[in-house]
Amino acid sequence: MSGGQRTSEAGGAAHGVQARALRLRRGLTLEALAAQTGLSKGHLSRFERGEKALSIAALLRLSQALQTSVSTLLGEAGDDAVLHIVRQDSRQGRMMAPAEAGYAFSPLSRPGDAGAANVFLVDLPMAAVRDSEHHHAGEEMIFVLDGSVEVEAAGQVTVLGKGDFLQFSGLLKHRLRGRDAVNQILIVVSAS
Repeated sequence: MSGGQRTSEAGGAAHGVQARALRLRRGLTLEALAAQTGLSKGHLSRFERGEKALSIAALLRLSQALQTSVSTLLGEAGDDAVLHIVRQDSRQGRMMAPAEAGYAFSPLSRPGDAGAANVFLVDLPMAAVRDSEHHHAGEEMIFVLDGSVEVEAAGQVTVLGKGDFLQFSGLLKHRLRGRDAVNQILIVVSAS
C-alpha cells in the first residue's frame, strides 16, 4: 500500500468478534445471516472466530445485513466531526492472504455511516484477483489511479488504464484482475 499502514488479513479476529456482537445485538442466528448475505454458515462462523478473512464484496453484504458500515464492521471508531479525513500515514490497510486473492485494501469511508457509500483504496498486484465473481447491492464505481486492471462483468472483459472510470450494478457478478506490476484503484460502492 502506498505509504499506508498494513495490517494482517482482512477481517482478523477482532473484526469477527465485532461482527458476532452486531449479529447478536440484531437477534440474528448464523443461519439467518447466511441467508441474508449469501455466505455459508460455516464461512461466517470461521470469520467470527477470526479463522477466515472476507473479501470486500462479502464485507459489503455482511455490513448491509448487519445495518452498519464496513468501516464500523472492521472496528474503526467514528467521530462527530463535520469533515472526515483519512491521512495517508494513518490509513488502516487490510491484506487479503495470497490464497484468498492477494490484494490489499483500505476502507476510506466515515465509520458508522451505514446509509452512505463505501469507499476503498485497493492495491491489486499483477495477476491478483479481487472477488472471484462476487456481487453486492448498490452501484460499483472504479477509478484507476495507477496501472491497469481488467474488469469482467456481464460477460464482458474491459481493460481500464490510469485515469479510466467504470460504473456498473454491483448485483452483476464481477471480477477485477491486476495487469501491471503496480495497480491502484479507488472503488466506491453506493449504499443501495
